Amino acid sequence: METLFALGTNHRLATLEEVTRARIPEALLPQALHRIAERLRGRELVYLATCHRTEFYLVHDGGLCPGRLTQALRTSLAELTDGRGTLPEPSRCLMLQAADAAQHLFRVSAALDSLMLGESQILGQVKEAYRQSVQAGLVGPRLHTVFAQAFRAAKRVRSETKLSQGPTSLVSLAARVLRQRFAEDPRPVAILGAGTMAEAAAGLVRKLAPQRPVWLFNRSRERGHALAQRVGAQFADLAAFPPAEGPLFSVIILALAVNAPFIREDLAAKLSPVLLLDLGLPANVSARCAHLPGVELVDQVSLREESEANRQARSAEVAKAEAIVAQQLAELSLELLDHQLSPIARTLREAFFHSARWELRQAFSNGHGTLPAEFLDQLADRLAQKLVRTPLRGLRQVAFAHSPKTLQTFLEALDREYS
Repeated sequence: METLFALGTNHRLATLEEVTRARIPEALLPQALHRIAERLRGRELVYLATCHRTEFYLVHDGGLCPGRLTQALRTSLAELTDGRGTLPEPSRCLMLQAADAAQHLFRVSAALDSLMLGESQILGQVKEAYRQSVQAGLVGPRLHTVFAQAFRAAKRVRSETKLSQGPTSLVSLAARVLRQRFAEDPRPVAILGAGTMAEAAAGLVRKLAPQRPVWLFNRSRERGHALAQRVGAQFADLAAFPPAEGPLFSVIILALAVNAPFIREDLAAKLSPVLLLDLGLPANVSARCAHLPGVELVDQVSLREESEANRQARSAEVAKAEAIVAQQLAELSLELLDHQLSPIARTLREAFFHSARWELRQAFSNGHGTLPAEFLDQLADRLAQKLVRTPLRGLRQVAFAHSPKTLQTFLEALDREYS
């Protein structure tokens, strides 16, 4: 029977370095995802990679437990990435299935599981991961249903609670620092990266300083050039940073997926005076740069204090948000049951139709008058539709209270009876 699994790792289970090592190199996507789905016998797969989590949402019907699937995922990652992608030890891995996996996805989407409670970026990241899997042909009816409900839960949490009030996201907290810098220094802005965080930062720059010249540097020309066009920036390859000829920058915003600092003391000294806004994890800028003359470094560590104060204010809203998640999980259970009941409903309706048609034809062939066969078929169909309602209501209640496996058992019994 098809089961939803949540695998991988995140900031609650492993170090950020381990989360980063579990990622699939962007150049290998989406082919690597198809290979992983094949090796894990997954019918559907969504891959979510952010600064704080590397997670795989898988629909699997091969009967393996989360532990066995995690082992298979570890082996597949290592082989498909030539050792660049590796999962941490099992105790530091995410291994959830069925309702627990769905609940985890709902809490992730609603920013209840985020490092910064209520942060606004995660929902967009989950939607983008889902979109990419849809585009790769890896999403079917089960994940479509689950993710659609997760998005509804997140939308309700945002609109019905104050969980997202008072900035805790890195980009929102950086607005105050950027405003002050823009008022003092008219030089251009450089943005390094083209992911979700970089796009959010670019949007913030445009909001605070619509006319400010912006340069965008990225490894992937396709993705970087597209973002540059959207925000009115000049694109350049990351290898060309800093440009040999061209302006020095007032602000440099970094949101790169790197394993070691991209800017160290020698480069920072050349860029001075400058504000380095490091939104990357692991850090994109060496902490030692903060001690250089003319260099102001603002990173996730320096933003944490303000974030924590806002987080405490948001904590009072957690109970409301968790209640909304529970409501949407219950709705998801009913929706999935309806999907599972569809073949049972068809089988029951066909069985009732054939029985009713036989009885009607027998009755009207034994001296009780004659009616056209077409009319008898229509009458049998109406009877079948009415008769099927009561057992379906009962099956839904039994399956919801006990286990969806009861539906499978019932359907197999029907097949034996009427085949």
